[in-house]
Amino acid sequence: MKIPALIIFGILMAQSVCAQELFGTVEAVWGSATVSDANGTSKPVASGLKIFAGQSIQTANDGEVHIVTEDSGLIALRPNSSFRIDRYQAKGEPSDEVFFSLFKGALRSITGWIAKRNGAAYRLSTPTATIGVRGTDHETTVLETAMEDDLPGTFDTVNEGVTVLHTAKGDIEVHPGEHAFAPRDQNIAPAILARHPGFWQRRALRIEDRIQQRKPNLLQQVQRRLDGNAQGTHPKIGDQKPEIKNHRETVKKRIEKRKPRERRIP
Repeated sequence: MKIPALIIFGILMAQSVCAQELFGTVEAVWGSATVSDANGTSKPVASGLKIFAGQSIQTANDGEVHIVTEDSGLIALRPNSSFRIDRYQAKGEPSDEVFFSLFKGALRSITGWIAKRNGAAYRLSTPTATIGVRGTDHETTVLETAMEDDLPGTFDTVNEGVTVLHTAKGDIEVHPGEHAFAPRDQNIAPAILARHPGFWQRRALRIEDRIQQRKPNLLQQVQRRLDGNAQGTHPKIGDQKPEIKNHRETVKKRIEKRKPRERRIP
């Protein structure tokens, strides 16, 4: 029997939708920003909007976007930034991962339970470098052109934890309070800056205070998840579905009835 082409197309489209992994939910927006799919379809970013792997976000000169990720992390996109979620999965499995790219502008990343459980599962890529983490709150900036005394390239600042700024010329660990820089055009390894970048003091952020208000709750959620995994108390995905749980209980009762009763000695 031949299957109509329309049905096949519908099945493929459904599989494509199901394959999209939910990355997070927009928690706050200031100014203008758009989100785009891989096929080029775009729409304005609004509070409560769901963001999926494969999508890109562009903020305008006045735009800021805060996203709470599915693994209880937080991404804060700064004005005039271009960002893409390359790969993401948060299922509580060894294959969980957080891979994204910052092409220009800046973002602050507070890692969730995926990176805290497995640092190798987190990677932020820029045009000149990649950044790995160990349980981190860090901020990355990509300058396309020189800005007063700041040269083009990738800057990474750590608030908490440790990052590793890596390029083809080498890598360097960045610790709390440090600013590292990987130049775009020079044939040298990344290095720690003697002082903070000049743009750091010039930036004007409108909703930054929301991060400090939200951060303690997110950290608690991450810690509960990590403690649950360590104690083996986190439920399996199948156990979260009522129909599966009820079926298992029914089977268990049937097995109990079939067990031979204990004989008592008079």
